[in-house]
Amino acid sequence: MQKTVKKLAPIKDLKDPFTFPFLSALTKVVLGLWYRRLEVWGIDNLPQTGPFICVANHSSRFDGPTLGRLLDRPANFMVAPTELVGLQGFLLGKVGSFPANPRLDLIEHAIGRFELGEPLVIFPEGNVFYDGKTHPFKKGFCKLAFAAIERGLDIPVIPVGICYGKDLRSAHFNFGQPIRLDPTQDIKDVANAIHREVLALRAEIGVVADQSALYGDLGLNRYGVCG
Repeated sequence: MQKTVKKLAPIKDLKDPFTFPFLSALTKVVLGLWYRRLEVWGIDNLPQTGPFICVANHSSRFDGPTLGRLLDRPANFMVAPTELVGLQGFLLGKVGSFPANPRLDLIEHAIGRFELGEPLVIFPEGNVFYDGKTHPFKKGFCKLAFAAIERGLDIPVIPVGICYGKDLRSAHFNFGQPIRLDPTQDIKDVANAIHREVLALRAEIGVVADQSALYGDLGLNRYGVCG
């Protein structure tokens, strides 16, 4: 019996040359008014041209907009389908967001954006977590990266550690060095390795939970910028 392969639905890129620049500029103004303090380390690790995957922990609704501001060029954001409803969904779509829906052709959409030289931002924890910990990463970002690499595209992964002050009016972003993935490696091992990179980046800026996850209770800095 022949196995039926279910065809995945294509994803439409909703960015346009008019709305995207306007919303990007508006986001910069709003975030500039909101943050009392925005500290960024390792910004030089962000490629100025060409595609890449930006992988970050997800601890606030401010993560995506702030990363968009720091990237400062057309980018794409994989988000939960529930985020793309109503007016919010319309606006998020206009700045490059698309749903993490397995019924959609996520791989072809990502590769199409990569071929245009655009980066992709993913939060592999799969949800926003407010408990101060970086939770295990899902493997989807590795599948996208492996598929693109197998098509001959150079797709580095840029890990990012993010944390905020208690009132969210201060933010701290730590960008790691680009990582080249090897599609011959076990996908779970690769996802876990990138997860540890993000743990280390957050530990560097004083996130106690991630310091403990990496090193245990060794008397490390417990008075970092994120507490």
